[in-house]
Amino acid sequence: MTKETELKLRISPQSLPALTQFLNTQARPLSHSTLKNWYLDTPAAALSSARAALRIRQHGDGYEQTLKTRGQSQAGIHQRGEWNWPLTSPQLDSTRLQSAEVAEHWPASINVAELGEIFTTHFERQAWLWQLDGCEAEVVLDQGEVSSGRKTLPLCEVELELKQGDAAGLWAMALQLAEQAPLWLSDISKAERGYRLARLSQPWAQTPGVSAEDDMAEALPQWLSYEFLHLQRALEHCLWDSNIHGALDAWTHWQALRALPQLVGKVIRRNQTRTLREALDQLQQPLQQLAATAQLLSYLRSADEESDVRDELNSLQAVWMERLQQLRDDAVLAQALTQAAAALYALPPLKEGSEQAGHWLRHLLRQHQPLLEQLKRQRPQSTEQWRGMAHELALLCMACDYARALPQVNAPGETVWRALSDMLNAETLLQRPWPLPPLNPAAGAEQRTADDYSGWAEEHLQHLARQL
Repeated sequence: MTKETELKLRISPQSLPALTQFLNTQARPLSHSTLKNWYLDTPAAALSSARAALRIRQHGDGYEQTLKTRGQSQAGIHQRGEWNWPLTSPQLDSTRLQSAEVAEHWPASINVAELGEIFTTHFERQAWLWQLDGCEAEVVLDQGEVSSGRKTLPLCEVELELKQGDAAGLWAMALQLAEQAPLWLSDISKAERGYRLARLSQPWAQTPGVSAEDDMAEALPQWLSYEFLHLQRALEHCLWDSNIHGALDAWTHWQALRALPQLVGKVIRRNQTRTLREALDQLQQPLQQLAATAQLLSYLRSADEESDVRDELNSLQAVWMERLQQLRDDAVLAQALTQAAAALYALPPLKEGSEQAGHWLRHLLRQHQPLLEQLKRQRPQSTEQWRGMAHELALLCMACDYARALPQVNAPGETVWRALSDMLNAETLLQRPWPLPPLNPAAGAEQRTADDYSGWAEEHLQHLARQL
């Protein structure tokens, strides 16, 4: 088994010429090839459930069988084990899966006889070998499509795979590439996209790897990585799949990621997070506006009488699609996300001995308990009251999220956490100034004001407060 360490980025096809020209001048061209890939699994996607992937690849006249194991992601850099075996034909060689080494990673419940094709990824690949500051990486540009039956998705991405040196060097390369074209960090593999297209994907879930006994110097990097991974994946779903829930989740996790270092001043010094904070601050306004657009879209799509809001909905959907395109093409914002990830990856060891994670979390929950009681018993009555508690609400929601993974911490349950999350989403429509451009319903239709939309949010907030 070998270990693969790579950084993956998504790019729009129109940006490929600029990136290709840069790589031709800075790196050594290796090859241009056509790769055809068939992914195998059981009808119930048992391999995917075990976070493994099995494929057969055709490269020219040759074939190769690859098994990839469960991997891990740290601030955007992926590491996972894999085996590669040459084949004489595009047929599965099940004997390769029976070795003692593979058996340690092969899920015991999977019957090899049940394996069959689930989806394909066929693409053109350009490759370069790039050396920069002691780091050597293979840079590949893949363009093609993911297919399952008659359904297809476009594929256009860049991968940097470490060959020699420190993985931290991949960030310097990614940032140089990001100066040439908008490149957005990606955590969603070709295989994951294929399973989603085949409607066999497992719900993605990630919890912080923190225990109540961990020192905060160990817990804080885990929580930061957790928030960034969720921010990155949510933003990817939003930008490339037009997913409105992705926009709302990205804004929620941005708030937590931005607030965390300020809450643990005894553990981490302010100058250690300066680069991270500056990068995140560039993303604040676009993410906030995107979340507000998504929340209003959600309200309009759920209207009881669709005909009453059809013009507004069509107008807002046009705004939504235009905004997504603007963000995908914004090289500065894409680079800010990469810079934030690089800063997290480079975070130095933190000062130990301040307190345990469980103790810190209990204190945070006690500190914000009055807000929870206020929401339950009094329920704010004005826009200003709701708007004034937005930041504290975000911190309470974050604390409840962490506490869900720590049974030792006596915290509000899943229902409360979900209600708080929905409150954060509704709060996006109480911003001032109003974050959305005027909508343009059909001639003669009444134009609603920002206060009208805020009224919808306040009514929703009151309903959610009753659920606590």
